[in-house]
Amino acid sequence: MLTAEIVRGFDKNVLEDIVLINRESFPKGWAYGDAEEYYTEMFKNENNIHIILKDNGKRIGYLLAIPHNDAFRELRNDDPFMEEDALRYYVEVVAVLPGFRGKKGFSKILKKLREELKGRGIYKLSMHARVSNNLNKIIQKNMTVTQIRRVQRWKYYNYEEPTDYIEAAFEETS
Repeated sequence: MLTAEIVRGFDKNVLEDIVLINRESFPKGWAYGDAEEYYTEMFKNENNIHIILKDNGKRIGYLLAIPHNDAFRELRNDDPFMEEDALRYYVEVVAVLPGFRGKKGFSKILKKLREELKGRGIYKLSMHARVSNNLNKIIQKNMTVTQIRRVQRWKYYNYEEPTDYIEAAFEETS
């Protein structure tokens, strides 16, 4: 049974699983130089949202969402079309282990993210979504897309395949 839960506070065992999930989920060369250090830093920022996807208790997926303006400051030179928006969150990382894809895990994570953001009075997301794995289409199916644009060879990390920059909204009443 798939479940998604918010991770509050730092947990070394969760950190180890996050590093493993990311290593197994993305193409070689996409990993952060020191993933443990990166994710430890991400846990220090209380504004960040960490969601773990589990299958019968086993951690199989992860989502990291950060305030959009934090992403804007980091990415504005790589994506000059991004704009500031204090009432939006940016999906920095989303990964599901390959053997567990296609089982609606991302939808489960997205629902948990929606609940957490609603509690913060936030109803909008942004992200750079891979096209080759259809993540862009899953987002479009689960949310109301307000902007989408194709980035053919985005030099930030995904220069070998197209990426869609997506801005989307949840229903405020949901």
